[in-house]
Amino acid sequence: MMFNRILCSLGLTAAVLAAAPLTAFAQEAPDYNYVGIGGGDEGFVVNGKISLSEHLSVRPAVSTDFDFDDGEDVTYVLPITYDFNSLDAAGRVNPFLGAGINGELGDDSDIEFAVTGGTDYRFNERWLANGSVVWSPFQDGSDDVDFIAGIGYSF
Repeated sequence: MMFNRILCSLGLTAAVLAAAPLTAFAQEAPDYNYVGIGGGDEGFVVNGKISLSEHLSVRPAVSTDFDFDDGEDVTYVLPITYDFNSLDAAGRVNPFLGAGINGELGDDSDIEFAVTGGTDYRFNERWLANGSVVWSPFQDGSDDVDFIAGIGYSF
């Protein structure tokens, strides 16, 4: 478990260090909102992005495995992210990194701290693919890493 915590810390640090110099060469900051669907290791996901300013967004996500007999009915994440400048001139590749809360609603409801990072890839003005990793470093004495991947409709 300690190895997972070290590995996740190193991975997130590497992602930030790799993306930071590239933002100097980017053409524009991402400025769009979306709602999407997808999947992850917690099940079916409904997610989105709501821009707060040029570089800050809220990226809520709710997931369920449709097995309501267990104690983990619905999992949620609510991070505030820093949206880096687009990595390409066309504005298609848009990485982000942030922190917030996540947890579960059900028999064993909880709330905890989470770190998230990922990328949006815009196919055109209206459609995009998104992927993110959510790391919960303090979950019940161990850390937990979840992923989300999906498609979204931009507005």
